[in-house]
Amino acid sequence: MTLSQEQISKTFKLMQERSEAPKLTPEQLNAIDLLILGKTDREVAEAVGVRRETVTKWHKNPFFSAELSIRREELWSDAKLRLKSLAHEAVNVLTRGLSSQDEKVAITAAVHILKTVGLYGEVKQDFGPGTPEEAVWKQAVEQKTHVYTALRPDSFSDWSTRNHMGDLAKEDTAEIMRYWYERAVDEQKKELREYRKKLKAQETQLPQIELIPVSENGSEASSQGQENGAEPEEA
Repeated sequence: MTLSQEQISKTFKLMQERSEAPKLTPEQLNAIDLLILGKTDREVAEAVGVRRETVTKWHKNPFFSAELSIRREELWSDAKLRLKSLAHEAVNVLTRGLSSQDEKVAITAAVHILKTVGLYGEVKQDFGPGTPEEAVWKQAVEQKTHVYTALRPDSFSDWSTRNHMGDLAKEDTAEIMRYWYERAVDEQKKELREYRKKLKAQETQLPQIELIPVSENGSEASSQGQENGAEPEEA
């Protein structure tokens, strides 16, 4: 898919005028902390205090999805640095294994070496979109593809889908990006409003303590003494 310079400039201009990305709620940030540790959606929902369906909905939120991807990549980068520090020792172990008299040990070592140098296939780590814009575009493509395949199930194939989405992107890239991004902004702002509303509701439910006025000598106010039937003495 190749876009013309005019289309690229138009897209860039519209995205420059887009709304500022809204912040995530504390609940969403807490959910991300738990998800990168390997917790399931159900476990996250119970820990954060929301329904499981809410966590599922958050996964479709471009701002939540992008932040989750960034945090996962940071965690993985940290782990890779630790693994690299053990690389020298690991190579020594593989070298000894390759020379082992045990054929199974030697084959295992050989396979690991071939995988390391890229001759046995390479597993690529894909953590998903790294920016809200990429997440918005990915969701738009998935929805458009779903509509296309529903209308033309007889022509469904990787080739036809790619070509259809390529034509669509060339025609409507700027408009689609702008529309879906602003829609995502509105959804996240709604999430923030609901969170503030819940906090306010919790504050109003706190018990109110009534304070009793106290005089300088430590006794209750004179008005209370009068209620108890005490009459003031005349001078």
